Amino acid sequence: MERPAEGGGMAAALRAAKRALRGELRQRLRALGAAEKQRQSRLLARQVIGHPKYQESKRIAIFLSMPDEIQTEEIIKDIFKQGKECFIPRYKPHSNHMDMLKLSSTEDISSLTLTSWNILQPSDDDSAREEALAGGQEQDCTADATEKNSTFQINPASWSDSWLSSAQSQQA
Repeated sequence: MERPAEGGGMAAALRAAKRALRGELRQRLRALGAAEKQRQSRLLARQVIGHPKYQESKRIAIFLSMPDEIQTEEIIKDIFKQGKECFIPRYKPHSNHMDMLKLSSTEDISSLTLTSWNILQPSDDDSAREEALAGGQEQDCTADATEKNSTFQINPASWSDSWLSSAQSQQA
């Protein structure tokens, strides 16, 4: 059995490795031109939209992209075009907590609050939005094709490795 001190050291090492990887990814993304980022974003959107789990899902959890990330706007538009439910994160200040709250339309994005980290999200006092995990939804919001109200989670950061690899091979 692992001793607590070892677990704490491993957690700190993992946090440091994640921080270093995020920094490297940010640097590599900044090196890509705007046209290449847009091209890669369109390719990724087509892959996501064509994925069987996405097609089967009725509820989609997606992050609103930052300028230096893979752009999710095309995916969000498709979510509403297909009549799916769209959920976006709201981070709690000074904590690890995040809720996935329902977005009613693409136009609803303009009503969101810009945080100190320049992230658009529902305001802290916005209690009218449905929370994705309310009513017994699974904690991780992953797709399950056997469930009537399955959810497909889209996180641009999780696609970064393959996106960057593809972008680099295109530039080489």
